Amino acid sequence: MAVEHQQLQQEIAERAAAALSRSWRAPVSLVEVAALSNEKRRNVILRAMAVSDGPASRSVIIKAQRAADFDATATNAFEESGLVKEWTAAAFLGGHAPDGLHCPALLAGDTARGLVVFEDLGADLGSLVGPLLEGPADRAREALIAYAACIGRLHAATLGCADRHAAALHRLFPDAAMPRPANPARLQESFAKVYDLLGGTLDERDVGIVIDRLAQPGTWLGLVHCDPCPDNVLLIDGRARLLDFEFAAPGHVLLDAAYWRMGLPTCWCAGRIPADVQAAMDDTYRRALGVALPAVADDAVFHGEMAILLFARLFGSLSWLLEGALNEDTRWGISTRRSRALWHLQAAADSARLVGLLDGLRDTALRWRAELGERWPESEPLALYPTFSA
Repeated sequence: MAVEHQQLQQEIAERAAAALSRSWRAPVSLVEVAALSNEKRRNVILRAMAVSDGPASRSVIIKAQRAADFDATATNAFEESGLVKEWTAAAFLGGHAPDGLHCPALLAGDTARGLVVFEDLGADLGSLVGPLLEGPADRAREALIAYAACIGRLHAATLGCADRHAAALHRLFPDAAMPRPANPARLQESFAKVYDLLGGTLDERDVGIVIDRLAQPGTWLGLVHCDPCPDNVLLIDGRARLLDFEFAAPGHVLLDAAYWRMGLPTCWCAGRIPADVQAAMDDTYRRALGVALPAVADDAVFHGEMAILLFARLFGSLSWLLEGALNEDTRWGISTRRSRALWHLQAAADSARLVGLLDGLRDTALRWRAELGERWPESEPLALYPTFSA
């Protein structure tokens, strides 16, 4: 297996060098090639030094599909491939907002191989993980506020991006189906699955509100990262930079802003953020987004939208988290799956209570929270990050 992995890395490096040579219009060789991913990752990720007679030598990051059956002509290429999503996002941002520092610069690619080359922002840069786990609290607060500002700037720069994003996709993958903000049928399945697992009667009205807002975000539509976990956030000179746009697509931008209220749910280092820090993050995000979307400054509008999107996040999380957690509790990173489920229910219910919306879903979430608390007496809701609980 190790030999096969080395051969795969060599083949990818050769294809990446050829792609860079075409892009830079000069012969390129790759040296000091090192693997950044293990054999279990869905993509192969390499770091290398690109040496050329043209542009100055520079360090690059290479991402390539591991699967040999990648089909660049498939109509579902965008839906099924994280690499296609990331490539499309980088191409769109590079053309639409090249000075925004929203993601690493796209340098080259090979669509037939499913391979893309990005600039390397730096091997020694710290991520958001460090401040959250190691502190001190002031440093973690500053890093989280920089993170919220980064996401706000991304959303402000990409509002109303559906057509331009689709154009970027079709320049790279002409046969790919155009992405849409959300699939109502799939969303309905997620809600139904959770209700089947936990019991109760589906509140059709409230569920309809959530699904409609996801499917038709209106003025809230922008490029959503969808997985802005601490590992995907680098800290550079007091600013945050996002990596790994493998889930990025046009959608309701508050899907990202709801992320920190849920305790950064898709990350191994999930944890709660104190209410005062969370409020400062919200304020920073709203100021950044408000440049392009003035309505976000209205408290009633913002908190109403946030309540709806927190329930979208809640059911998305529970639909894949809950089935295993009901059978047994297992640890994922620094927290358990049951602790995550308990906090997600509480966070969504608290947000709805604040604005007096989605009463049916709120009451159901609180009932599930109480019932699961009784079934799991040894489990506590997600804890504060270590740096804030010291």
